[in-house]
Amino acid sequence: MFGPPEDVEGQCNAHCYIVDDYGDNRATIRCQLPPNHKGMHREVSREGKLIIEWEVDEREGDSD
Repeated sequence: MFGPPEDVEGQCNAHCYIVDDYGDNRATIRCQLPPNHKGMHREVSREGKLIIEWEVDEREGDSD
C-alpha cells in the first residue's frame, strides 16, 4: 500500500498523523466511526487489541 488510505463510505475517515509510513513524514490512522459522529475519532486494529482515539482531523490542515 502506498500513499494515504482510501476513504471508506459510511465511516468518518478522519486522519491522525503519528510517524512516517509512506515517506511523507506521517503515519496515518483513519477514523472508522460513522460520518458526523460526536466525540473523539477512533481506529481499532490488531483484532481489537489496539484502540487509538484522537480529537482533531488533521486533514483540515493538509495542503497536498
